[in-house]
Amino acid sequence: MDDLTERFWNMAKLLDEASVLLDAQSKVVAANDAALDILGSHITGYPLDRFLRHPDFADAVRRASYEGALTSLDYTRMDQVRRSFTLRIAPFEPGYVLLVIFDGTMDLSVERIRSDFVANVSHELRSPLTALSGFIETLQDGAVEDEAARMNFLSIMQGEAARMQRLIDDLLHLSRVEAEEHRLPNAAVELVPILEELASAMRDMADKNDKTINVEIAPDLLSGNDDTPFAVQGVRDELRQVFQNLVENAIRYGAPDSAVNLRVGKGRLASGQTRDDLLRVQVINKGETIAPEHLARLTERFYRIDKGRSRQMGGTGLGLAIVKHIVNRHRGRLRIASAAEETTISVTLPRVS
Repeated sequence: MDDLTERFWNMAKLLDEASVLLDAQSKVVAANDAALDILGSHITGYPLDRFLRHPDFADAVRRASYEGALTSLDYTRMDQVRRSFTLRIAPFEPGYVLLVIFDGTMDLSVERIRSDFVANVSHELRSPLTALSGFIETLQDGAVEDEAARMNFLSIMQGEAARMQRLIDDLLHLSRVEAEEHRLPNAAVELVPILEELASAMRDMADKNDKTINVEIAPDLLSGNDDTPFAVQGVRDELRQVFQNLVENAIRYGAPDSAVNLRVGKGRLASGQTRDDLLRVQVINKGETIAPEHLARLTERFYRIDKGRSRQMGGTGLGLAIVKHIVNRHRGRLRIASAAEETTISVTLPRVS
């Protein structure tokens, strides 16, 4: 290690942020692990503008190298998850420039999530609050003396209050997931035990709805020699939440006397190409075919095909939105297909090598 890079590494140890040492032509001389996580592991030795697209970046490097100028740039990186950064470019040694990348994604996410939360709560709680107020006024006007009416109203009021509680719980859960969406999990999680646990835990719900739950493993996975053939990179509780939400929907909206099949196989790209480094879980159920115009909007928060039916079954309209953001955090892909009275929701995730 020469004196230049040694000084860079000594300085980088003092910073939590991503740091990159560049020459006057923007070529990467050295980069710490945080920078490699953001920009890619193969940037060293190449001009950084191949990997970091910003119209003013090259000029900022030139001004830092030749004029000693300090420049700050806002930078948005559009990968699977939108991330926001502030780039600070400053002179380091003659002919060399220091780039420090400050990740502002969390701050912007928290502000947006706070705004969305207030808007969603104020809109979605209006209906049950209006219903509660109406029943309370009716009871105060004399209906409280009618025992049958009183018990009926109280039962409805209890249901509306429970609906508000579910809505708030799901909104808080969604907010937490969105806030963490840009952070890639790094634990190895095996999928089949999660699916088998869910099949067992949700058997009573399935029985009450005249359904069965089956877990199937594709033969091409069983023929592998990997010690952990069904492991993906993720957070176990979040992945369990994904498949629990999908199975609950399949049970609620599937046809009576039908099966919910959880099928694990090799993953595919959007082009249809099968990949050994991907795993796919398909949740398949029989029921009404979902019209194409609804499929693309199912993961929007509060989007419901049949609002009355969804609320009657206890849905908040947030389940698939939560699923989408968890899958995004895991750098996976969510696909919904529906044809011939069969709906298939596929979750494709990167496999642990």
